[in-house]
Amino acid sequence: MDAAGDPWEIVKALTAWAERTPWCDWVELSGSLGRGAGDRVSDVDAGLGVLLDGVAYEERRDAALAAAREYAVVADELIQHLGSPERPSDHLVVQYADGRQLSLVVMPAQNRPGLAPGSQPVFDRSGRLAQPFAPSALHATAEQRREWAFLGWWGLADVAKHAGRGRVWRALESLHEVRTYVWQLHAAELGVDYPAFGAVSVQNAGLPEPAGLAATLPVAAEPAEVIATARALADVLEPLAAPHSVDGARAEARRRLAAA
Repeated sequence: MDAAGDPWEIVKALTAWAERTPWCDWVELSGSLGRGAGDRVSDVDAGLGVLLDGVAYEERRDAALAAAREYAVVADELIQHLGSPERPSDHLVVQYADGRQLSLVVMPAQNRPGLAPGSQPVFDRSGRLAQPFAPSALHATAEQRREWAFLGWWGLADVAKHAGRGRVWRALESLHEVRTYVWQLHAAELGVDYPAFGAVSVQNAGLPEPAGLAATLPVAAEPAEVIATARALADVLEPLAAPHSVDGARAEARRRLAAA
């Protein structure tokens, strides 16, 4: 990318627009740029808090998207609706023609009580981001960890079922889902922030993958190969799931894999 493709120029443009827009209360920067680990191919992960003052939230959101279209030539865009009528929030995803990407979450300013770990304030009109804030996703609950463990074994049983039927691509999808649960459990075990993001959170923290994970990548889309890698993945899952009382799901998955 040349200088025109510097993602920090998008950050500067967003910040300047917020500063001159009275109803913009704060802008936070997260992702790799927010952690100080970004590079020239990083997308801009940001949050924007808007003051409504009697104006419909949708009007503020649309104005934020209109402004984002001016930061560079737009190639494509998407709005993802994240919130609820009571707590609206939208994800504005903008692909610029020069390769840069903006991932901007817009919400009413009062819905964010402070600054979450891994983010930095780039504009804070009212000081709302001065206090630390621990979102519910920062750590995994015991219930979440048990769910990941249960679904991991359940998914391995599905791998055996689909492979046995010759439905290799369904088996591979289930295998990948189980690998995701393994990453989430591993992240929670390591105590990293946002364990639900699995591999992303572990690698962002500079920590190693679960032992034996490389053996869970099949080298061919063949039932026997998928079953072999599923057995390897079961061995990786075993110590991670053991503390979470999912013996019934484990027993069935092990039985199916042994019989396959």
